Amino acid sequence: MPADFSRTALLALMLVGAAGTAAARDYDLCVRGTSLEQTRTAHLRLAVDGADVTAIAPRLGAELANQRFWAGAAEEVIGGAYDAEICGEAVAAQLTLRLSLTPAQAREIGAAIDRDDSTTVRTAVARALASVPAIAHKDLKDALPVVGDAVTDSSGKLRYHLMRVYYATDREMTGAAAADARFGGDRGALSFGFVNVALPATHQMGELESPSILKLEFTADPEKHVTLESIRTLTTDAWRSEIAKRATALDKPGILVFVHGYNSSFADAARRAGQLAFDLKFSGAAVLFSWPSRDSTVEYTVDEQSAEWAVPDMRTVLASLSTAAPGAPIYVIAHSMGNRVFTRGFKALLEKDPGASVPFKQVVLAAPDIDADVFRREIAPAILGMGPRVTLYASSNDKALAASRGVHGGYRRLGESGKDLVVLKGLDTVDASSVDTEFLGHSYYGDSSTVMSDLMYLIRKSLPPEQREQYALERVRDTILGLYWRFKPR
Repeated sequence: MPADFSRTALLALMLVGAAGTAAARDYDLCVRGTSLEQTRTAHLRLAVDGADVTAIAPRLGAELANQRFWAGAAEEVIGGAYDAEICGEAVAAQLTLRLSLTPAQAREIGAAIDRDDSTTVRTAVARALASVPAIAHKDLKDALPVVGDAVTDSSGKLRYHLMRVYYATDREMTGAAAADARFGGDRGALSFGFVNVALPATHQMGELESPSILKLEFTADPEKHVTLESIRTLTTDAWRSEIAKRATALDKPGILVFVHGYNSSFADAARRAGQLAFDLKFSGAAVLFSWPSRDSTVEYTVDEQSAEWAVPDMRTVLASLSTAAPGAPIYVIAHSMGNRVFTRGFKALLEKDPGASVPFKQVVLAAPDIDADVFRREIAPAILGMGPRVTLYASSNDKALAASRGVHGGYRRLGESGKDLVVLKGLDTVDASSVDTEFLGHSYYGDSSTVMSDLMYLIRKSLPPEQREQYALERVRDTILGLYWRFKPR
């Protein structure tokens, strides 16, 4: 067995079962287990004595990993041949298991897999594991990776997680080498690549940890803050290829697209995209479209012009993603002014090719800084009912949108709630006014664990609002507005 698998580091684990009657066969696998709360991906080296399980090894390995290493926490499991790009070498990623199966046991498990009978598969796997010594590591379940990769110290202790975010941006390159300074706020040619976003081991859902002057933190530290660790440019073809690989691997998790809002740097947008993908336990390809925001509170009108300018590039990127990974779903989260970029780009795409809407499953319009009347008249007819389910998060406590309304002559914004809350056929409107937020009340989509949990059910489970009532939502039937939803008061 290669040295990589014989090391005795804390989380490189060996389980030895009874010897079988035939020579052991080795299987090098990438296995994944998912539930709403967790997505675990691991590199499993499986050795099986007594029976040839080549045809069922990926699923068998995933079931074994779930029962022996993940305490049965995964609701769905899947496996495939090991691939470093997909599986990574994260904390506890190299698991080793050896067991003995009789041909009869192998046939029973194979037949259950063919019938897609998960209960029988789990029962048969549990019987096969009965003769394998139990593992003596009390922290095993908690130590396993969630999504992404990880960086550890010499003792194997987790320092920080790494999430890869693929970017498409029409910002101008600055010439700087550092990942967080590579792109500025001016307009440029459309370019592609990826950034690796670090999230500290202590990261909390809904937090975008940043240096705090109050804590005398003057520089970003990946062990404490969400940071950009590296950046790499890619050709368009390489970008599409890498996204397709991650979007279709194992359980076809798909593509998560994030479009940032006004007053955002490239670095901050990439940090947010990484945080969203990590908090949503999204195991597919995370993609950021970053348009040339000036990252300045006083250059709102400049950002408005650049948002309009970026629409054709948004359409180009959406068109490319729609064909990049056949069979994989696409989910979109657009924030604030970024909703103008996304909705107009999506509208332009569907006008040119209505069939391009097929892979888009969920679209989230978070605190959209769009004229509500313009949305009703021009945008809604073009995108609602065209394939993806569209969810609007609005709030009456959004000070940023209230300021935008003042700038725009008092015309309400789509992301504001209250008496003029936008409720339309084909639009799932959710009033987020009861959610605790930061001072401006504008970034609740990513800062609130309540909203993040709702997004989990929306994106990971594709549950409509009526099926999310048992969690955080409640329905409201207004005699004027009609049916919409709101977060339950806490």
